[in-house]
Amino acid sequence: MQCPRAFLPPAIRWLGTGLIALSLAGAAQAAVDVHTTGISSHGLLGDEGNTVLQIDIGAFTRLNALDWSVRLEAFAPSTLAELQVSFGNSTGLDVVTLAPAAADGFSGIGDYTGTVDLRDLGLAAGADGVLRIEFSEAYKDAAAGVADGQWLSGTLRFEISPVPEPATAGLALGGVALVALAAVRRRQPPSPQLRAPRSTS
Repeated sequence: MQCPRAFLPPAIRWLGTGLIALSLAGAAQAAVDVHTTGISSHGLLGDEGNTVLQIDIGAFTRLNALDWSVRLEAFAPSTLAELQVSFGNSTGLDVVTLAPAAADGFSGIGDYTGTVDLRDLGLAAGADGVLRIEFSEAYKDAAAGVADGQWLSGTLRFEISPVPEPATAGLALGGVALVALAAVRRRQPPSPQLRAPRSTS
């Protein structure tokens, strides 16, 4: 005589699917906004006195894209094209530089918006999770310690893909296991059901 095979309730199958969805949501793309209002543009890249921001975005988080909407001012004889921002990991070696007003070789004030896809560059934070951002000049016009320009207002938005944490990866594996178990149970033929003997009297 065989015992009835264990039955996997629909709630458990839904739980498995939910765990997978939850884990994927945890690894979904996110965004980091950097407000640039009032940042002065002083020296060349790497010079002392430049404004440097260090933002914790999570270990090995990838940079997917950068969107910007900024207002810049260049003090004569410096030009708008010379204001730039460089970003990468905390080593300062893996760096990309953006000049929002690259085509404007004159002094004054200008508004600039745009977007750039970073996925093919393979940019990512290191093990410390730090995104390093430095504001600088492509050419130094003013005397040392004197700003060549200023970021009057605006935002840099970095679109990122965090690396899933171990707990999130565990959720995904747990969900896959439950869904797989449910699929195996459905493929097996039903077991004979035990019934109480019928009285013939």
